[in-house]
Amino acid sequence: MKLSRLQKLKNDQSGYTLIEILIAITIFAIGMLAVANMQILGIKGNATARVVTGASAWASDRIERIISLPYDHADLAPGGHPAITPDPQGRYTLSWQVTENTPINNVKMIAVTIAWQDRGSNRSLTYNYYKADI
Repeated sequence: MKLSRLQKLKNDQSGYTLIEILIAITIFAIGMLAVANMQILGIKGNATARVVTGASAWASDRIERIISLPYDHADLAPGGHPAITPDPQGRYTLSWQVTENTPINNVKMIAVTIAWQDRGSNRSLTYNYYKADI
C-alpha cells in the first residue's frame, strides 16, 4: 500500500513540459523586443528634442537682439534679412522677414525663421514678433 501511495505522489507532481517553457520564453522575448524598440524611439525623440531646443534657444537670443534695435534701424527695414552671425555649432541658419504696417499702422511684423537639417530632412521653426513705433 505504501508503494502505491508513493507512485501516486510521483504522478501528481509533474513539472513544466518543454512546450510550456518554449511558449513562455517566446512571450518573454516578444515583450523584451517591444521594450527595446521603445528605448530606441525614446532615444531618437530625445535627440530631436535636443536639436529643436538648441534651435529655439539660439533663435531667441537673435530675436531679443533684433527686437531691441531702434524702430528705424537698417536690420528692421522691410524685406528679407539673412543671418549675420552663424550659431556656434554652425548647424542652424537664421533669417528674418520684416513687414511694415502689419497688422496696424506704425507696427512692424518680424517673422524669424530658423532652419537646420536633422537626419537628412530639412526642418524649420518660424516665430512672429511685432515691434511698435513708440
